[in-house]
Amino acid sequence: MTNDVSSRATEAARQLSVLIPYLPIPSLVDLAMIGNAECHAALALAQKVDTPVSAALTEMADLPELMLLIGNKGAKIASFSLIRMVERFNGQEALISAVEARAPLSEDVWAALASARLRTVLALIGDRSDPLAIDEAIIALLWASDPSTRAAYLTSFERFNRLTPQMVPIALGSGATHVAAAILAVLVSVPHSDVEAILSRRDKPLLARWIAMAGLSESLVAEFIAAVDRSTIKPSEFSRLAA
Repeated sequence: MTNDVSSRATEAARQLSVLIPYLPIPSLVDLAMIGNAECHAALALAQKVDTPVSAALTEMADLPELMLLIGNKGAKIASFSLIRMVERFNGQEALISAVEARAPLSEDVWAALASARLRTVLALIGDRSDPLAIDEAIIALLWASDPSTRAAYLTSFERFNRLTPQMVPIALGSGATHVAAAILAVLVSVPHSDVEAILSRRDKPLLARWIAMAGLSESLVAEFIAAVDRSTIKPSEFSRLAA
């Protein structure tokens, strides 16, 4: 695009921004369907973006303009549109994080986000055919997730029966103690905070009961406690323990 054409496009977008509040929704949808990047940006940044307009932008706009739309608190974006954005740009961390930040989200949106993130982790691992690789990828995803989103991802994986007892020792062996505790909580249907609480106070009998309920070996009790001890040890204590 030449400087002259770019200047005219920018000026047209500026004028459109002024007109948007006065245009009917069908006209705005048409603009989203046929407009250029500057037009899409103007629509995405409007003080009020109705659901049909955001749906049209979801299909036609490129990543930079969709990022503007997602970040616009005045935009109404339907769940199906958010899912479509994730499908179109599933490898784009910026978009995935931006969608996460629009919480509260529907379970279907979280499922789409979980699927997109899982594909990214599996691509890094390389072997997608090994069931153990999928378990390890889910654990890695949960471990890397912010605590504010981890619960939603746990719910998504539980919804599709992807959380299994064997993932608990795998998570423990990887050092993902909080993930192991979160998965155990899901398996025995107790709040995650309850598992964290019994770990913090080293309540071995109750931990043993929950581990048995999950169908796991009682030897995991000692592994859990040791993992918590390792996670809470102070750096200055390492030299003392090694001596």
